[in-house]
Amino acid sequence: MLNKRIIYLCLPLIALLSYCTPEHSKIIVAEYGDYKIFMDEFEKAYAKNAGSLEKAKKDSLQNYENFLDLYVNYKMKLRNAEVRGYDKNSAMQNEIKEYKTNIGSTLFMESKITGPGTRELYERRKTEVLAAHISLIPDSSFTALQVEGLGAELIQRINNGEDFAELAKKYSKDTRSKDRGGVVGWVTAGQIIIPAIEKALYETEAGKIYPKLLKSSIAYHIIKVLQKQPRRGELRAQHILAMFKDSTGAVDSAKAYQKILEAQKMIDAGEDFGKVAVKYSDDKWSAQRNGDLGTFERGKMVPEFEEAVWKLKVGEVSQIVKTMYGYHIIKVNEEAPLLTYEQQKTELTDIYNKVKYKEDFSALVEELKKEFGYKLNDETFYKISSMLDSVQVGPAYSTSKVHRELGTSTIFTTTAGNYVTDSLFSYLLKKGVYVAKKLNMSQLEDAVKQYTGDMLVKEKALNYDKVNPEFAALMEDYANGIYLFKIMEEEIWSEVNVDSTMLRNFYEQNKQNYNWKERVEFKEVFTRKDSLASKYYNLAAAGSDFDTLVAKYSERKGYENIPGYYGLIEKDFSELAKQADALKNIGDISKPFKYQDGWSIVKLAARENPRTKTFDEARNEISSVVQENETKKLENEYVEKIKNIYKPKLNYEALQHAYKE
Repeated sequence: MLNKRIIYLCLPLIALLSYCTPEHSKIIVAEYGDYKIFMDEFEKAYAKNAGSLEKAKKDSLQNYENFLDLYVNYKMKLRNAEVRGYDKNSAMQNEIKEYKTNIGSTLFMESKITGPGTRELYERRKTEVLAAHISLIPDSSFTALQVEGLGAELIQRINNGEDFAELAKKYSKDTRSKDRGGVVGWVTAGQIIIPAIEKALYETEAGKIYPKLLKSSIAYHIIKVLQKQPRRGELRAQHILAMFKDSTGAVDSAKAYQKILEAQKMIDAGEDFGKVAVKYSDDKWSAQRNGDLGTFERGKMVPEFEEAVWKLKVGEVSQIVKTMYGYHIIKVNEEAPLLTYEQQKTELTDIYNKVKYKEDFSALVEELKKEFGYKLNDETFYKISSMLDSVQVGPAYSTSKVHRELGTSTIFTTTAGNYVTDSLFSYLLKKGVYVAKKLNMSQLEDAVKQYTGDMLVKEKALNYDKVNPEFAALMEDYANGIYLFKIMEEEIWSEVNVDSTMLRNFYEQNKQNYNWKERVEFKEVFTRKDSLASKYYNLAAAGSDFDTLVAKYSERKGYENIPGYYGLIEKDFSELAKQADALKNIGDISKPFKYQDGWSIVKLAARENPRTKTFDEARNEISSVVQENETKKLENEYVEKIKNIYKPKLNYEALQHAYKE
């Protein structure tokens, strides 16, 4: 029955736009009761069903007529659902409302922030930026206010012509970049966890500093963009590493340099890079794969390695490169093209959710607060906060002081209504947030913030169909699907009654259609190693009991309790069955053969010629057919009943003009 429901509910999401002239669109193609179906409605419905307007235009008149038959039946069923009061049925309307808020919230968020956010991220990631910064960190001797003053002073000095790199070396607290004049390296969007800094990098011209001091969780930053260039796709590279440290941990850079020189001489002499890597590289992880580092994007390697590898073209080999680990020689083997937006949408969404979503969602919630007249009830909030030591999220909440005294108290209001304390704690339990924990003040604030955001988005979703035609069409289709399902349930599925007598009679009349093909029965020993397969075959050929071999050696999962036994199977069902069928006599054993991810040996246990299935053997197939026949019969009877009510008239001649204007 679930499958039936899916058929009725899974309708296309996007309604096609009208494409008819007024005169053409008002041609009547059918009437039922007091209702008419005009050409424009028919053409839209047919194109949606066909999958596209172009496909619909190419279809035949006969197909149009067949569809009109079905469409009129569909419309009569919907009218009958209206007469039955389904549109006022509280259970159905609650189900539709729940779907509307859930799907509407998703579509609204996609259109409002996730879609634009991932698209902006994609466009930014086409460019990579060589960035530098001066990091200023407050401490016990240098307050945040003093840091802000110094930051403003340094920005002014840089704008007056002082050298950024020298100031970075003098003032920056970032020990990894200060000695390089503040140079962080090449970065692209999504690699920077602070949205404001990423925004600054992409808004600032190459060679310029961002005009404002930026704040992160631990520092203040002066940002400079050194260069910008089109971003390259992922590289695949090999390397050879001669480490400064030997196996004992002692540092010997001279020895490492001598080793890398020897490797370089072999490569210059034409030796295969991979073979040299296997012999010389101290990076054992990559050396065992001929020095292969796999694929990587800009920003994943240490700066010196990055600088060297991204200067290489495919097939080129670097000079000796020194990093904190030792000396490297690098070869680039592949460069992937940048993926399209659709190809990397999942990755972009993941990056966006980690880096930017929280900030954008907070901004959206502030917009929605204004739109829906949001007001926090400070009195209730602070009363809850004073009782936090006596309440937990979870079942214990129902006996808490907060529930008893404040459960029905409003915690915030919107134009849509009041939200009470009980609903807040119910939401937290449903979301699995802070369950079985006592909240502190910060967590309470966060909980109210989460609840507020989700409820405001749901309120927006309830009216989203009024501003989004695609969502409106989706909701109409979903509601119609619910109504049709209910009609089918009441008129047809609940009335289907198939008993043993009906099944037996059907079998006797149609048993010639239910037959077994030739079948074989066999047992199997399975192993993943060909050497073991040969061993087991030799044991079987020498007379060892096959069942014992199966029980002792077979690695096939799921057959441990029925030692390798396969019941009667049609001889062409699988490669195992085919191999068993190829054996001449009962008891014969096959030679080992490759099958799936290993090797199999089969023993033929029985063979059965084609025959008619018994009633019990065919019962499941017959039951399905009889149920389907009964369902069709009852549905036809129901359609005839509503035809007698609405007396449909179908204008097939009008369909000759479909899609002509």
